[in-house]
Amino acid sequence: MPPNTSSALSSEPEAGEAPPADADDTVARRRVVPEHEVKDLLGEYGVDVPVSRTFTNATQAADAVSGLSGPLVLKAWGPGLVHKSDVGAVVLGLTACDIPAAVADMAASLDRQGFTPTGYLVEQQHPGGIELIVGVVRDATFGHVVLLGLGGVATEMLDLSALRVAPLSRADAAELVDSFPGAPLLHGARGREAGNRDALIEFLLSIAGEGSLVERLGDTLAEFECNPIVVTASGVQALDARLIVDSTTDIPAATQTHPTDFTRLFAPRGIAIAGASGSRSTFGNRFLAAYRQAGWTDSLCALHPDASSIDGVPAYSSISDVPYPVDYLVVAVPAAAAPKVVADAAASGVGFVHVVTGGFAEMGSDGAILQAELGQAASGTSTRILGPNCLGVFAPRGRQTFTLGAPSEPGVVSVVSQSGGLSGDMITVGSRRGIRFSKLVSIGNAIDVTQGELVDWLVDDPETRIIGIYLEGTRDGAALLGALRRAAGKKPVVILRGGSSAQGSVAVSSHTGSMASNEKVWAAVSRATGAVQVRSLEDFLSCLTYLQHYIDHSPSTDADGVLVIGLGGGASVLATDTCDRAGLKLTPLRDGLRTRLRDLGYGAGTSVANPLEVPVGPASPTSILVDALTPVFALDGQHYQDVLVHFNAAAYYNYGTAGIRPLIDTLQSLVDAELPVRVAVVVRNTEVCPAVDVELLDIFASDSGLPMYRSFSEAASAIASAQDFDARRGNGA
Repeated sequence: MPPNTSSALSSEPEAGEAPPADADDTVARRRVVPEHEVKDLLGEYGVDVPVSRTFTNATQAADAVSGLSGPLVLKAWGPGLVHKSDVGAVVLGLTACDIPAAVADMAASLDRQGFTPTGYLVEQQHPGGIELIVGVVRDATFGHVVLLGLGGVATEMLDLSALRVAPLSRADAAELVDSFPGAPLLHGARGREAGNRDALIEFLLSIAGEGSLVERLGDTLAEFECNPIVVTASGVQALDARLIVDSTTDIPAATQTHPTDFTRLFAPRGIAIAGASGSRSTFGNRFLAAYRQAGWTDSLCALHPDASSIDGVPAYSSISDVPYPVDYLVVAVPAAAAPKVVADAAASGVGFVHVVTGGFAEMGSDGAILQAELGQAASGTSTRILGPNCLGVFAPRGRQTFTLGAPSEPGVVSVVSQSGGLSGDMITVGSRRGIRFSKLVSIGNAIDVTQGELVDWLVDDPETRIIGIYLEGTRDGAALLGALRRAAGKKPVVILRGGSSAQGSVAVSSHTGSMASNEKVWAAVSRATGAVQVRSLEDFLSCLTYLQHYIDHSPSTDADGVLVIGLGGGASVLATDTCDRAGLKLTPLRDGLRTRLRDLGYGAGTSVANPLEVPVGPASPTSILVDALTPVFALDGQHYQDVLVHFNAAAYYNYGTAGIRPLIDTLQSLVDAELPVRVAVVVRNTEVCPAVDVELLDIFASDSGLPMYRSFSEAASAIASAQDFDARRGNGA
């Protein structure tokens, strides 16, 4: 349980340096809590701090420090004194007798710089140990993140630190302690005393674990920093403490007591379209056509003030006139008319309203006003709004669609996308790669339904086994983080981010803030949740394809690393380099296996270590890969988590006459062998293939389900996503 809240946070203005004219007003109005009050607060959480005294001027100094033994540290606090060492507001190595004169000198020096201290703090100086920094900063997306790094005056310059997202579990704290760049110092180095690892873990949990200081202060905590803390064999002491609170923090919006059940979003009983025309082709008409193609012959209608039917579909003048329950309303009317349509739908009890129309907040201030009006139209009702400015939902089992020609076979992959355009790409390109979707939803501006709640629902959806996310920004980062934590070890998650440079922490006063870059925060999210991050749509689809095909494959406990096999030379070297960049390990084949492979005729002038180089090409037998891999995966062989097989498509035209067919036959033999390992196939240089042969490759990949890629990078990303899930599989179930 957290301690009582008796400590008064009597803040000092964060002044001294006027913010630039265009500085965020929230930053300008932040407040710095005096250090001695922060340390009193830390004491309530069991954190060890130096013995100290406070006073306001030099005449009080002698009485205040009576009884303190030296050496002592003198500090000043007050407006603008944020980084004390930079302006001479810290002096070390003093005796009690030195304090009055040191206070007078410090006051004079600060006055010349334009600072007027509010008071002074004298502490007993620590004899020394391992100096670290522990900080907390509020990230714009995910809330509070925790930093641990090497401390002292060179902290920011060296930036030897690591991040985790709050709240920390004990496992999170232990992993942070063991993995940050200064971890070897805790074990003792060059004859130095080792640091107390367990005490450091407890310190981190006191600051940012469950029931911690961070939880107590909530969104009022803008920045917190202890630089340094000193770690010794006996424990941890916080020598410096800085807390900046935000007096302008908005009151959080009320959260829904009962989470929304999105079943009817993905499998509606009835659908209506607002915005279809009887005289021209509009978005509304396209939706009608797509739904009819998806098999809707009844419980589908258009809303139109005059028509009785549009494109062969019944039309009604009002949503209230529709004679069956409408779970899903598509709104494709002009932006100015959308709020009225949404309000009518909410009054009629429509479950979900999907606003296709753009022209809202993405268009500037006037659009933002209209978007607020749109949100208000359903406020206080059970109707949820999807969008605006999005394409909506694709779910083959529920006959949900937004595009003509969409595949109808359902699968186990579900995606939440902020982009409608990319959603269409995911469906069309992904289906050619063999991806079968369970659900895909684009959310656009996300004024109501958000990524976090959708992902959270998908974690429990029995029809979803793999989750993909395309994200540009989110207003419910904490909910998304919670959903990702719940998915860890239960369902693999792949995240593609766009526009990430526009996000990040709003922090200007602490080392922690300047070191907690957006990329580091996202890396911390991945470490905390196991969610895999990729940088391109190609890698995103590659990971989803691989995870889908091998979702039920669990490598044996002795499986280790990746085996690369294919034509030798530079291609194998490039494959090795790419695997290394993806964090994959190429475990060498054991000596006995190498001998066996050489006895079978492999390795003349090539490698049988790893990469395993075999002369696969148009003149080789179609069984060549299986023949080479069979001894590797025999009962007395060597187990790998994954095999990366690579081909050079150009060789089948430079040295063969049958086109791509021999390559496909070789792949078929690999599929038929049913080796006890995941296999990723890279076919390079397909640009030289005639279009008909490229089509044959695509058809084979789709029909066989064998994951096939055009580059080593895509394959390595896919393999890494599966191995990351291997490491967590079952932990979150």
